[in-house]
Amino acid sequence: MGDSPLAQLRTFVGLGSLVPVAAGAVGIGLLTGDRRRGVNFFTSTWPQLMLTTGGVSIRTFGAENLRSQRPAVFIFNHRNSFDVFIAAALVRDDWTAVGKKELENDPVAGTIGRFVDAAFIDRDDPQRSVEGLRKVEALARRGISVIIAPEGTRADGSAVGAFKKGPFRIAMAAGIPIVPIVIRNAEAIGDRHSKTLRSGSVDVAVLRPIAVDGWTVAELDERIAEVRQLYVDTLQHWPGTSDGVSHR
Repeated sequence: MGDSPLAQLRTFVGLGSLVPVAAGAVGIGLLTGDRRRGVNFFTSTWPQLMLTTGGVSIRTFGAENLRSQRPAVFIFNHRNSFDVFIAAALVRDDWTAVGKKELENDPVAGTIGRFVDAAFIDRDDPQRSVEGLRKVEALARRGISVIIAPEGTRADGSAVGAFKKGPFRIAMAAGIPIVPIVIRNAEAIGDRHSKTLRSGSVDVAVLRPIAVDGWTVAELDERIAEVRQLYVDTLQHWPGTSDGVSHR
């Protein structure tokens, strides 16, 4: 079944709001002489505006974990083109992102990425991937959080895909914690390859920050498996439900 004309219109309006919000952000940066202030206006305004225009509401558990330790590496499970808006709307300010190289030429993702100093990683070129991650690590050391999908790409269904090492290496190199953002029922607002944002409610659980102090490269695979298992457990036993566990 195709997306409704109303959903398509809402998506178009939401995407179109990028231009005036970005213009306002540039203006704020110029007037204040503080580029990051302009970026923060953009990152705290446009993702939420996109979701609101699209009729998307977010039910959040553990919201206090979004602010308890900054900077941090915020990781989220990736299901469609719109779950990154959810993560961005939650983190709000002082963040950058990591995305695959193919997105750099996308008119929307590429423009946003350059504005927030994102790193676009070429997974077929290890050397350039390392250089991109070093850029993000340097920003993290200066107090900028990172938003990244550890699965690396949009996964099919509700299962949690394999986690790549990049997000965890960034956290270890910068000495900052990892904060898991677990998104449930993202398919309510968009299928895996959908370009149209549908209205709906999405559940999000933000887990406690995970310190990486003392982590070693030798045990990294085991540590990553433990973090991935948190996603599996949280999705199976959602916080706030009768059989769920609280991660607040």
